[in-house]
Amino acid sequence: MGTLVIRFSSVGDIVLAGAVTRALTPVTFLTLERYAELAALLPGVAEVRTWETWGRSALNGMATVIDLHASPRSRWATLNANIPVRRVRRHDIKRRSRVFFKTTPGPAVLQRYQEAAGTLLDESPWHETSTGNGLVLIPGAAHPTKQWPLERFIAIAQRWSGPVSAIGGPSDARTILAMTKAVPHLEGVCESGFNRTYDVIRSRAVALGGDTGLMHLAAAAGLRTFPLFGPTHSHDGFWFNHTTPIEADLACRPCSRHGGTVCPMGDHLCMTGLSTDRVWKNLVQDRHA
Repeated sequence: MGTLVIRFSSVGDIVLAGAVTRALTPVTFLTLERYAELAALLPGVAEVRTWETWGRSALNGMATVIDLHASPRSRWATLNANIPVRRVRRHDIKRRSRVFFKTTPGPAVLQRYQEAAGTLLDESPWHETSTGNGLVLIPGAAHPTKQWPLERFIAIAQRWSGPVSAIGGPSDARTILAMTKAVPHLEGVCESGFNRTYDVIRSRAVALGGDTGLMHLAAAAGLRTFPLFGPTHSHDGFWFNHTTPIEADLACRPCSRHGGTVCPMGDHLCMTGLSTDRVWKNLVQDRHA
């Protein structure tokens, strides 16, 4: 009889669940098929079960369930379960109020996960901090308003004197191809899974990209991360050590919980206002710290 941890999506939230799986090791993890490789990377995960294969039978053999999603699907999965279920509190009203009225942030994800798990969580990365001067760039994002201009990523890659890679999913293939053409020494990796991506991340020491799941993965791997926040805010997300957020002080932020298709203000200043020189200065200062 074991513990089942449920989190169906997305990349960043599953990565953050690693603090729970590490604390409760060994655990079984229930997620969607496309995130199975990622879930298998989490510390303390002994088995991954996918919703598509297992459905509600994923609870078989479990003594406790930690539901870190609290979605209609996860509630259906645990309906009438004859075992204890601890469910995360979503704080949806407070999180929506934060966007519309710029109120104070709700409880951090790790705090909410900690309450659901019923135990203290270690907020440190999964591994010791990486060394060296390798840089990994993460130019893509699920939502266009989270994307920093491509030419600025290219400019950073051209300035970087050490090894540099760019990673992403299949939807980022065209972007990363453009980067490899502009920067011959840049290594590009696009995959639908996570194993090769994680190998590349672990070979680097510094990560630069938007507020995306792969940036959370880089932070979890012990890299020094520089997330570029635009429609979202650093106070609402990242929790790992060695993280230096770069963001503009604008009254309209945050304008979204997850990002959007177009900027509500029409200028996308939260991202275009982050100049290449400003970002480079942060990276250079880190290298000499």
